[in-house]
Amino acid sequence: MNKTNPTNSQAKKAEVRGRLFMSVGTILFIYVVVSTGQALWQNYSLNQELGKLREKNAELKLRNNYLQNLIAYRRTDAFKDKEARSKLNYQKEGEVVLIIPDDGAQRFVEGNVNNRQASKPRELTNPEKWWNLFFGPPTNETSGQG
Repeated sequence: MNKTNPTNSQAKKAEVRGRLFMSVGTILFIYVVVSTGQALWQNYSLNQELGKLREKNAELKLRNNYLQNLIAYRRTDAFKDKEARSKLNYQKEGEVVLIIPDDGAQRFVEGNVNNRQASKPRELTNPEKWWNLFFGPPTNETSGQG
């Protein structure tokens, strides 16, 4: 005779329900922790991107302000006058324009600079300075005779 004890069977059912409840509870807990972690990471990433966008916005506002000031300056008569003089060679009434030749720049052409350096007397070495001190500078007696 195999009679099962009714209290034993109820205890087993209660144990199974408890384990089932614990399993479902553990699964829900893990789901909540993972979802919260993902939401926190997404929030962090969005805050980082928002910070970068705010910096870029500030830079663009500064650039916009600079360009607006530049436009305002270029609309002035002083700028128009300066550009007309420099680019179009205009002059005001009663003004006398002097044209100065640009030969000053020719002095600094590479060949001219090298020639000027070659025409400078060379610096004497220490033994030559001592020789000149005791015996006097050398003379060129051979030049000019003929």
